[in-house]
Amino acid sequence: MKVLGNINVNGENKQLGVTKEGDLYKYVLGNEVVGVFDPDIMADTLIVFRENTLENELSDQIRDEITQTIETAGKEEILETEPEKEKEENVYDRQMGYQKTVGREEKKEPEKEDLTQKRDRRKDETIRGKEDKIENTTGDIQIKQEVDMRSMATDMDSLGEKLEKAGKIKGSDEKGGKLGIVESDELDNLRDENGERIEGHSSRYEAVVITNKTGRDGKPIVRALDLENDTQEGTNPEEQTYQVSQNKNQPAKKGDVLTRLRVQGQETIGIEKGQYGEVEVYHSANKTIGGNGIEGNKSLDKQLETSNSKNAVEGMDEQTQKLSQEYQDGYRSVEASYQEAKQHEKAKEEPCEEMQQEDMDGNPNTSNHNHVDDTVALLMKNEQIADKFTEREVRGMVERAWENRDEDKTLEEFQKNIEEDIEADAENMRGERGR
Repeated sequence: MKVLGNINVNGENKQLGVTKEGDLYKYVLGNEVVGVFDPDIMADTLIVFRENTLENELSDQIRDEITQTIETAGKEEILETEPEKEKEENVYDRQMGYQKTVGREEKKEPEKEDLTQKRDRRKDETIRGKEDKIENTTGDIQIKQEVDMRSMATDMDSLGEKLEKAGKIKGSDEKGGKLGIVESDELDNLRDENGERIEGHSSRYEAVVITNKTGRDGKPIVRALDLENDTQEGTNPEEQTYQVSQNKNQPAKKGDVLTRLRVQGQETIGIEKGQYGEVEVYHSANKTIGGNGIEGNKSLDKQLETSNSKNAVEGMDEQTQKLSQEYQDGYRSVEASYQEAKQHEKAKEEPCEEMQQEDMDGNPNTSNHNHVDDTVALLMKNEQIADKFTEREVRGMVERAWENRDEDKTLEEFQKNIEEDIEADAENMRGERGR
């Protein structure tokens, strides 16, 4: 092997050399073939890199150093590389009692190839590095939903930046790609670097990264993401979440997602089925973490933009920031928002159908509606109350009660308590007049 120079790889100097096998030149870094050169078809392009080398991907810097070292050596020096000698095999014939050399004299002269056959054969050998490696593409699995890595997860970071900081993706090809959502059993169609099937979790959905690179089939290369399930028992998420849609015309809602995947710490990605069967993807920057007066393990999810949800939550107004702003103790923002949302719950912990983002931003001074009108209308249907009080009087009592309400109580509890109080006042009035 002819030595061309040394390359620094993660603090270790590795020797870069070139060997010749037939008409093909192979570049070896350390003990690993990293690229090839075929003078018949590559002209002045001195190297085509093999993929899946050096822990799956050579960094751009290392690639540049290799290319520069080869170009410094020059094409003529590469072409002067002596071919590897074939080793003779010594076989001892025990019966005959002597050694003999076998191999060379038994070989037949290869048939002459025409120029087209030779070029095709050399081209096949040039791309053999790609054929040797395991390559997964979107042609191998069915992607249920895609999220652009550039979608803003918080006011500071995109989804790609979040996953990169968590060590889940690396390189511009992944950061500039997309997050793909697949059914868990689809991972069986993917192979690891040893050619073995990738096993998914027991959750309904899994996540993959759809890179900007394309495979031999012309489709984007995919890689399974190492995101564990955020679960308590079986495949059910630990918490019920409040969720804000990308479409501001849709009310906020509450419910369990089908799958929740942990990015890092308390940060998660939630996946569920939409109204029309489409897959919806949500991001929660943090959770409530428990303690006195704290819900504990509750998420506040903001929907990420997908091909099925193009109406992005616009701007970075106060409400949006409460849902997506990164705080040093971000759980407090989540807790305040979660408690505000609970104020709009009805029976059986069902949220109000009209609850909007403003009703769950953690700021009591911003609201879509305060339910005073709804409560007044409800109370005026009570004949005992309507018989003793005018609507204006009832409204005054409801407004005073709403300003001084117990924030731990739900809307239904508030309405029930105020109705009982006003009924009692009506009964007292009836008793006084009866004397």
